[in-house]
Amino acid sequence: MNTSFENELKPLERVLLAHQGKEVDRVPVCSLAVGCTRVLSGVSFEEFSRDAEKAANSIYVANRLINEDVIFSFIDLSVEAADFGQKMVYPLNSTAHPNYEDLLIKEVNDYKRLSTPNPRQSPRMSNYLEMTNKLVQYYRDFCPVVSFVYGPLGVLGMMRSYEKLYLDMLQYPDEVKVALETITHTLNEYVKAQCELGVTSVCIDTLPGSRSSIKPETWEEFEGKYVKQLADTIRESGCMVSNHGCGDSPYFREVKKWMEPELISFADLPDDCSDVNELKQIYGQDCTLMGYISTDMLFHASAAEILQESWKQIDTLGKGSKFILAPGCEYPPNKDIVNARALVLASESYNRANLNILRSLW
Repeated sequence: MNTSFENELKPLERVLLAHQGKEVDRVPVCSLAVGCTRVLSGVSFEEFSRDAEKAANSIYVANRLINEDVIFSFIDLSVEAADFGQKMVYPLNSTAHPNYEDLLIKEVNDYKRLSTPNPRQSPRMSNYLEMTNKLVQYYRDFCPVVSFVYGPLGVLGMMRSYEKLYLDMLQYPDEVKVALETITHTLNEYVKAQCELGVTSVCIDTLPGSRSSIKPETWEEFEGKYVKQLADTIRESGCMVSNHGCGDSPYFREVKKWMEPELISFADLPDDCSDVNELKQIYGQDCTLMGYISTDMLFHASAAEILQESWKQIDTLGKGSKFILAPGCEYPPNKDIVNARALVLASESYNRANLNILRSLW
């Protein structure tokens, strides 16, 4: 922790200085606490998914307690697919998801039948825009708000199933690409609308872009050129481009080629890096890295264990700034916020000179 700052920085100042690779008073933190925040406001999962005011208030109340530096505006991965016509299930104790027994794209010919909803008017995307607008108004000029869009290949997988989609990409690539063009057209309008709200950055989720899904060259063909359109629109609208990939061994190299993100949120080391030092050297010089505390650890570990793991990551990835401490993916939606607060405490208490003393307490 640096002590040369006379007054504590505002979160927005801290994040922007860290992004520029400049000295900060402490490493910024983004807890990615979203669905879990509903508990503090007595809101159900379905209400959180479909009621913009209740969702925004839940995030606001929880993050006032967490005291983090970046507000991540997110509901769940099914928002976009729902407005294309995919039937949804809203479980009592879990996040919304597609009705896997009644997927929208049942056969190959259905790819060309996709509609193009208007995200400013369609039920769930417009609800998300309303929620994000409330968060921007809450935190304006104090804390950056990062909004979210699921990439076109991910949205399509929600309506076809990833297993069938990946087979179709081999057998019927042209039909799949027709649907991707349709989805990208709508998502392009969606990210425009997000930027108009005054968000600091828009995060594009490229979940299929990892070894746990498809080969890198396949991802480039079926998503790279489409997310490039979204990234270009975000930049042209005056916002920063962020990327999130929570698959195993994500393809940083290919993501950078097509999107040129200024920030990458990740859950695992990229496929071309053997350790965090290599990650920092290759990708952490011209891009801010955000991660990568395990969500499994956040759910099961004690706050003391989270402190120690956080200090470890700050010790390596925090060198030279351009790092935001965060979970590798959304904070566990059925977990209390104690370990989210522990992430911030780890940043606030980190000091290289006293690190051994802090660690010895546990």
